Amino acid sequence: MAFSVRLHFCAAALSPPPTSKEQHGDDRSDDRNILPSLSNFKIRKARMMPVSLSRFGIAPEALGGLVCVRHSNLPRYWATIWSDVLKTSLEPSTRRQHLSALDLLYDAVQRQCGSDCLDRLIAKSDADALENCLLGLLAQLRNEAAIAGVDKSSTWMSAVSFVADMLRYAGHTSGVRASEIEARLLRLDTLYRQLTPNPERPAPPIRALPPLVIEDLYEIFRPDSPRNPFKTEKLRWRNLLIFMLLLRLGLRRGEAALLYSSSFKEDFDPVAGKMVHWLDVEETDDGDPRYEQPGLKTKYSRRQLPLPQEIIELAQRYIRNYRGRVNYPQLLISQKAKPLSLRTLSEIFEVATQALSAEAIKSLEKQGLEGVSCHDFRHTSAVVRMKRYQDAGNDLDKAQEKLRGFFGWSEESNMPRLYAKAYFETSLAEVWDEKFDLFVDALRRAIPESGQ
Repeated sequence: MAFSVRLHFCAAALSPPPTSKEQHGDDRSDDRNILPSLSNFKIRKARMMPVSLSRFGIAPEALGGLVCVRHSNLPRYWATIWSDVLKTSLEPSTRRQHLSALDLLYDAVQRQCGSDCLDRLIAKSDADALENCLLGLLAQLRNEAAIAGVDKSSTWMSAVSFVADMLRYAGHTSGVRASEIEARLLRLDTLYRQLTPNPERPAPPIRALPPLVIEDLYEIFRPDSPRNPFKTEKLRWRNLLIFMLLLRLGLRRGEAALLYSSSFKEDFDPVAGKMVHWLDVEETDDGDPRYEQPGLKTKYSRRQLPLPQEIIELAQRYIRNYRGRVNYPQLLISQKAKPLSLRTLSEIFEVATQALSAEAIKSLEKQGLEGVSCHDFRHTSAVVRMKRYQDAGNDLDKAQEKLRGFFGWSEESNMPRLYAKAYFETSLAEVWDEKFDLFVDALRRAIPESGQ
């Protein structure tokens, strides 16, 4: 089994601690015996990053998942157990975030204790020592958050979950020891999960993009507009499709990058007596040549979204006339005939921001925004959709449930509640409906009959 092979790579992590005389001799020798190819394996541990063993030819391709490694470049035993056995459903991007947090925890413990001993403390179920390790990490994260103004809460929650899960895993025994561990787990759940490494400050309110900005973007992204900053007709129609997918469907940047041309589906609905169209948001196992590979944020991100007619027509026009015949199935293609990178997706809206009118820029600045980002469209779409659900007679709970399904949030996510409290500018409704209809009419007039 793949798991047993990977544990072979990790086995040295729980070997007995070397004596002072052996510290620099046998420990290195053991590493060479277990993984002889590691002598050519360079990892910058100062960056605190999980690595893929298969990428460096150390493990078979089947073991290509990310792992945390020690300074000796051996995988960390309990971190691998946690990610490969207890957390198998994690998406790759989420797994990377968790393992990066565990790297910080292991490093903090080494600096606190003077040795790389976290795996040994877990193996001994030393709850007192593990609590002290968590407190040390909390102090470190609070300092970093205060100095850099960076949110460290996800790092903290990953570390607490890891320690709690490992104690629970070790506590599957009977007797007094098991009851003692259960008591410690209760303490971890009730106390440490409530702590936060971030300085206390009110969360910024979620707001849609100002109506003036959206209206200006309609003009900027219209392919025949003199204000359109993109040089070629191909780029203009591709970028318009991206703009519409993010604004009208609220897709995340990575979700848009994952789309295939075949993600647009249709079928006949005998009840409605007409064709219905939808978009499949999902990951595939096909190879992706991009350096920064997009991925779904959670398992709830897999969903099917109903498609409005204007997006159906726009996608068909782009695929038939501008996407071109390429060797990749992805929908959004670069000028080099390769799948569009995440960075390029962001750059599209950096360029569009520079084309905004002075009035639109002032409107952005009033909300504390320096420009338009991909995620701003998701906020806008969610605020509008939440308002529509409530206007249609749905109570708050039902509206939040609908929002979860459409935007791919888990049942535990607090995002629908935040959008329920978001400020809704009444003029946004006009921009979303009447002025959008005018925008679509202008688009259709810009399309020659032969290009339909």
